[in-house]
Amino acid sequence: MKRRHESNENNGPTDEVEALTEDALTEDVPEKKTKKIDKGQLYKPLSSDELHQLKDAENLFHSNVFKLQITELLNEVQLKGKRISRIHECIKDLKSVLLHLPRGKEHDLGDCSWLPDKVKLPLIDHGRTIKGKFKFLPPIDVQEIGSFSTGTCLRPNPSVDLQLTIPKDFFQPKDYMNHRYIQKRALYLSVIALKLQKQESVQNVKFSYQNGNTLKPILALDYKGEGKEVTFHLHVCPEEGTFKYSRFHINKNNVRQSWFKGQESEEEPATPHYNTAILQDLTMTSNNQCMKSALQDASSVKEGISLLRIWLQQRELDVGHGGFSGFTMSMYVIYLLSRRKLNKMMSNYQIMRNTLLQLAKENWTEEGPDLCGDKSDPNQPMTDDFQQIFNCVFLDLTGYVNLCSEMTKSTFLRVKHEAELAVKILEDKTVDSFHVLFLMPVKFTRKFEHIFHVTCIEELKNTVDKLNLQDRLLDYGGNYVHTVIPNVMSLLQRALNKRIDLVQIKQYPLKQWDINDSPPSIEDQKVTVGISLNPEFAFSSIDKGPPADSPEAKEFREFWGEKSELRRFKDSSITEAVPWTTEKSMDRRRIICSYVVKEVFPALPATFFYHATVSSDKKDLRLLPQSDKPCPPYTAVTKVICLLEGSGHWPDDKNAFKRIKAALHIKFGEILCDQHDLPVAIDIDHVDVRFEDYVFRLELQYLREIAFTEESYLPDGMVKFVDNDEALRLEQDIKLLPILTSTLHGIQQKFNSFSGSVRLVKRWISSQLLADHVPDIAVELMVAYLYTSPGPYTVPYNPLTGFLRFLHLVSTFDWKMSPLVVNLNAELKGEDYSEITSNFAKSRSSHPVMFISTPQDRFQSVWTKKHPTPMILQRLVILATECLQIIESQIGEIGPSVPDFKQIFRPAVDDFDLLIHLRGKQLACDRMMIDRQKKLFNPPLGDSLDRKYKKNLPVYDYDPVQKYLQEIREKYGNLALFFYDRYGGQVIGVLFNPNAFQPKEFSVNHMFCRKPETSQNGHTEVIMKPNIAAIREDFAIFGEGLVASVQMLKSNLK
Repeated sequence: MKRRHESNENNGPTDEVEALTEDALTEDVPEKKTKKIDKGQLYKPLSSDELHQLKDAENLFHSNVFKLQITELLNEVQLKGKRISRIHECIKDLKSVLLHLPRGKEHDLGDCSWLPDKVKLPLIDHGRTIKGKFKFLPPIDVQEIGSFSTGTCLRPNPSVDLQLTIPKDFFQPKDYMNHRYIQKRALYLSVIALKLQKQESVQNVKFSYQNGNTLKPILALDYKGEGKEVTFHLHVCPEEGTFKYSRFHINKNNVRQSWFKGQESEEEPATPHYNTAILQDLTMTSNNQCMKSALQDASSVKEGISLLRIWLQQRELDVGHGGFSGFTMSMYVIYLLSRRKLNKMMSNYQIMRNTLLQLAKENWTEEGPDLCGDKSDPNQPMTDDFQQIFNCVFLDLTGYVNLCSEMTKSTFLRVKHEAELAVKILEDKTVDSFHVLFLMPVKFTRKFEHIFHVTCIEELKNTVDKLNLQDRLLDYGGNYVHTVIPNVMSLLQRALNKRIDLVQIKQYPLKQWDINDSPPSIEDQKVTVGISLNPEFAFSSIDKGPPADSPEAKEFREFWGEKSELRRFKDSSITEAVPWTTEKSMDRRRIICSYVVKEVFPALPATFFYHATVSSDKKDLRLLPQSDKPCPPYTAVTKVICLLEGSGHWPDDKNAFKRIKAALHIKFGEILCDQHDLPVAIDIDHVDVRFEDYVFRLELQYLREIAFTEESYLPDGMVKFVDNDEALRLEQDIKLLPILTSTLHGIQQKFNSFSGSVRLVKRWISSQLLADHVPDIAVELMVAYLYTSPGPYTVPYNPLTGFLRFLHLVSTFDWKMSPLVVNLNAELKGEDYSEITSNFAKSRSSHPVMFISTPQDRFQSVWTKKHPTPMILQRLVILATECLQIIESQIGEIGPSVPDFKQIFRPAVDDFDLLIHLRGKQLACDRMMIDRQKKLFNPPLGDSLDRKYKKNLPVYDYDPVQKYLQEIREKYGNLALFFYDRYGGQVIGVLFNPNAFQPKEFSVNHMFCRKPETSQNGHTEVIMKPNIAAIREDFAIFGEGLVASVQMLKSNLK
């Protein structure tokens, strides 16, 4: 299975395999002379080296194809030799500029007024006075660090990290105290930005944050050399030996409360995050040297790291504050090499797979990896100290720095979860694991079933006091968002407990701002939380706590407060419990979140939007004039197939069997009416019966009837079996549909969100006026595909999530080149997938444009043979692409107003030639209308007012619009296509066939919908041209009483 890349979802190298990047296109490739191939060489036996390569591909890779795909992907994302040479030239030029910068004058550290207006300090101003002196000194060294230095940098937008080493003389002995180092660091970058901005070759000089830490700004710029522009990120670090590592022990305090709060305190709390921020600069050189030496002469390891970085990028895990960066992944691979979990002889696939396997097994929130092999330093912090302070721990080479100091527990658990999924995907032979792991973007909005935004960021300040986090606020330098969020996540995790599998803060890409602008304020930060449900416990009405006599019971009562109560359960256990009494499960989940949010944020207005049903007064409509009477509400008919058992007594003649079946229908209806007192309506083809306020259509079918229908008699009396539409319909109704219905029902029983997803998708397709052109069974199979092959996600447990993934599937799947294989009941194996794909490729021209394969229908795609057509499928893809972009932007963006999700359910009618507007009162399905203004009373089938008519059949299966459409399609189907929203649509879109309205010669056969005119081609000639006015009038006449008006949209149609 392959999908086309969607450009608006490019989060890295998603489209590298499908199209060459600009870099590749600009490479100078020497022309090669075409050599004549010796036929003897073609059939020459494989050499030992070639046999060895094939054996390695079989043993070391998922498959031979997987190896080729990885090789092609790496070839597309890795920098080419000529591009690397140009970047080195840019580095050399930039390095020369930086090393020869002039010295500056001495200024007070707390006074920034000497900075020109062209540059502003890239730190948030907290209004505190910082003592000390600042005198700019040029860097003593400029080195390449990061992915470019190790050969793991990725296209299409590579960035080069440069480390600027600040000399010791720049610092004073106490600069580690009270943000002096932070202030000096920011001023140093400001001066460099001011100097570089004057260089002609330097463009787009901007500030950003290192890993989202607001205490650690960096400088981003584009350097224009001889070739393409190169993006540089400039990091600064002190010269080795400037400060002792032990000064920044995680249990020491380097920010005094008297300076931060303006009040004295007897005890000074530790500042581990502040200390780690400085330590990261102090150990930058040693950690990067460690990474370079470990990856030297290890090409397969570098390629494996590149694959892992692509995997992270596609899941949006390597961005934002506390993200699982490419540097963290590279250091983890080095850790596994040092522990002999990996070795340099492994293939790139093995490096990638084994790293994911180890990542899935480990839990850094309890016991993290440790790169430090030398524990002889008595001043080193203990590992247990790191685990008690930080949510996630990964110690560096020195043993002083936690590389994951900013990473939350929820972020790591998400990475661990994705690694587990990746390993399962790699082991599944029926999944195109390469495409799923490296080409499909995993968007936050499609990953999580529930998403909520914290909009009143300023109100989080009050939570600092509520949760007693003043010491942590000091440690984070006043950033109350980073201070509060870990605790909020822990509270949500504890409150929702078994109801969820994952909860995560969305990691937004790092912001950049011009050097003459102030940095983004804390209030500008976005807080979006995603929740993934556990279907086993998500909809439980009670949270069962610990036993009443256990030590945990007191803690449970303190957490839930008045909501907690003592209960006895059916298993005789007496435990603490929290009941959530509400009629709807959706309301229950909102109550839990609302309760927790209000307890944590007492001043934060938490609003939840409920959709209440508005009831109107019941009116007696029987005495209204005929013209004002509304159409009765639509009552659907449920079809039931009753299969007759095989018998030699049934006739072999088709007509005779039809008469027997008609007699059986009559007898069937009489039994239901006389013996069971049920209202029935008998027809020769079916029996309609009302039972428990539902209308069922019972049809008797016989398997041999398919053969009867295919029989065709030749003139010599011989019988020939010929496929026809009626036989295909019978085969679908008798053989395929019952099995498929049972299977889909099984999916619904296993995943209760399936039916909601299907209904939402069908409603959207109908709202776009395409319901009559896309078969319902095809829609259900496409949604079923999301549940049988959910990778790279888990199964959606929310209808909206299923709907979003459906839009993505339709908009990105390569319908032209690939079959959609729906593996119902997991009946298909790896070899079956290969057979289906091979058969599809060999006879693509004979298959429908949308090919859906199932275990019972592998090579025919009977459900999409006629519909959708190529034009309809193209429109469906375009609509899915646009609607997905709209709804994901509404869900993912924080705004003051409630998003209008109905926007994507309003059809675009500008592309039609003509619109037929319908009268609202004559719509049988007006209750399902998207933008219904007036609430009319439409009594349900089982209404109490209708009790005396219980023994009568209601008006059922009657929709005047469908009758009208059937009529005009029969008459004008060869001239136009008709589009309608079957669920209460008020307009019918008409699209004329341009070929059907070409001028034709005067003839009686060409009189339909045409009028004679005289052509002006130099000689008089009578031709027939389309009579649009007459067609419009016919539409109005056929729909008298139903059609309100007929509107022409295209001015060129007359």
